[in-house]
Amino acid sequence: MDVDELRLRNEAKADEERERGPMSSDPRSAPVGDAIEDFHSRDALAFGIPAHRFGTGSVEFDAARWTGAGAFRADIGMNNGVDNRHQSWQVEPTAMELFAEAVGADQTLFSTNGSTLNVHVAFLTVARPGETVVMARNGHKSAFSALVLSGVNPVYVDPVYDERWQVAHGVEPTELDRVLAEHPEAKAAVAFTPTYYGISADVAGLADSAHRHGIPLVTDDAWGLDYSFSSRLPSSALESGADLAIGSVHKTLSGFGQTSVLSTQGDLIDTMRLELVFELEQSTSASALLISSIDAARRQFQREGEELLGGAIDRARRLRDAVAEIPGLELMPESIAPGPGAKAMDPTHVSVDVVGLGITGFSAADWLREHRRIHVELADHRRVMALISFADGDDNIDRLIAALRDLSEHRGEADRAPDFQVPLPAELRMPTEMLPRDAFLGPTAEVPWRQAAGRISAEMICPYPPGIPIVAPGERLSAEVVGYLEQTVAMGGKVEGAGDESLETFRVVA
Repeated sequence: MDVDELRLRNEAKADEERERGPMSSDPRSAPVGDAIEDFHSRDALAFGIPAHRFGTGSVEFDAARWTGAGAFRADIGMNNGVDNRHQSWQVEPTAMELFAEAVGADQTLFSTNGSTLNVHVAFLTVARPGETVVMARNGHKSAFSALVLSGVNPVYVDPVYDERWQVAHGVEPTELDRVLAEHPEAKAAVAFTPTYYGISADVAGLADSAHRHGIPLVTDDAWGLDYSFSSRLPSSALESGADLAIGSVHKTLSGFGQTSVLSTQGDLIDTMRLELVFELEQSTSASALLISSIDAARRQFQREGEELLGGAIDRARRLRDAVAEIPGLELMPESIAPGPGAKAMDPTHVSVDVVGLGITGFSAADWLREHRRIHVELADHRRVMALISFADGDDNIDRLIAALRDLSEHRGEADRAPDFQVPLPAELRMPTEMLPRDAFLGPTAEVPWRQAAGRISAEMICPYPPGIPIVAPGERLSAEVVGYLEQTVAMGGKVEGAGDESLETFRVVA
């Protein structure tokens, strides 16, 4: 039998096996979860990884004390249990097709290494080493690490800065259009929307601008995946015309931590390159447990998203109404949008300004944690942000309201805010002197922070959250930026990405 005959025979066998497979392509099904249940219903046993044998063996696991035995039961090998070694049952591909249909994409890929992996994949897909990408400067640290890995040359475009609230919103389409006109060599445009504070850029306008220049728009909309499942939230990036969109399943839906999806539409993305790059980046032992939670989240929110997310919006607005009555607290209002750089606002991101209490957001977050056992999603120099999700019941909201009232009443117990003026963005922008890849991976030296100004940074320094680098590799450090970072850390802020996160020293190009 020659090669062509063998190929035809194997294709026929695969088709036959798929028909006998454990899952359905009906949107009401969850292919990965169905395959996991089928594995156990058949009393199957796999002599391969994972070594824990799905919790069916004779050994009890310490981790089961807090995860439960079900987590081990669902952690089956993707190609020796969930599917077969030929993947002829097409379990994960079917689950990804169902997700793509649910969010209006042509294709969706599942990541079990978070949106960070998907951001890396996006950069590696749209540009080759040395090619140019126009990128909003308020990107997450994952985008700057993608610059290092890909060797792409970034041209930064500034988002709109809101001086009243001292936060960056989105990039205006006219500004993107201007920068693209100055850089006709650009291979893609990259935007980050919504922001950590829930502000969406004008994605439709950004997409129109990118498309006029013949290039795709990539959006890291990690905080906006739920927009595809609720008519009361802003329009999704895909609905607004993005060509490649990245969403974190664990941030707004019911996926486990590290779950994310990358979705594409249209013909401006090289899908073969995308799939090859994704295979290059992803684990060869992807977790069925995590993948099944992506699959299940899609089914649940396709079925109940309007109700679940609508409940979150209603409770967030009740929280907002209560906060508005607490002395010394001020809300970042929904009326901030529409406005410059702010097309829409997600009301479930409840940002509470504590300047009126005479304390920083860092101090407020510490007080809430230490005295009321409340952890907030974000703290910065002047506010805390509570993310209200579909899983929050009225009791959670009541407890948070009571804690914020107590914070107002007992403000004297928190550390007082130092006299500190946040520099304007223009004072924090520094010239890019080297490719991020060359600066990060080339010869480096450590210098005391007082000697760092004037040197080229070999690291990214990100106050976290939100994880947006104030310093990117390849930028020449200024005295203003170094001073601002030292004050941020002194006030209790946390940074990531630096070799010395105390910032006593800086990693610079040697």
